[in-house]
Amino acid sequence: MNIARVSLLVVGVVIVFIGIVRSVPAARGPGEGGRVAWLLGDHAALGLDFFVGATILNLVLNPTWAAVATTALTILVRKLITFSLSLNYG
Repeated sequence: MNIARVSLLVVGVVIVFIGIVRSVPAARGPGEGGRVAWLLGDHAALGLDFFVGATILNLVLNPTWAAVATTALTILVRKLITFSLSLNYG
């Protein structure tokens, strides 16, 4: 289970990194701020899905109040990013 948890974290980090790499060329053009924000936000939301999975596995492996708080905070950040994207681009 620890391997699965770490794998989910690694995949999430890779997805966020890909979003950053893909948004750099878009940031060079004039008036591309919206596209950059969309690319970063989209990849951050997907990466956070993997982080949510990892924190849930961590909660199963280590059921403490700190694990509950970490899981809740990760889900909250994921929901805020999704809500922000739906306001701007939905």
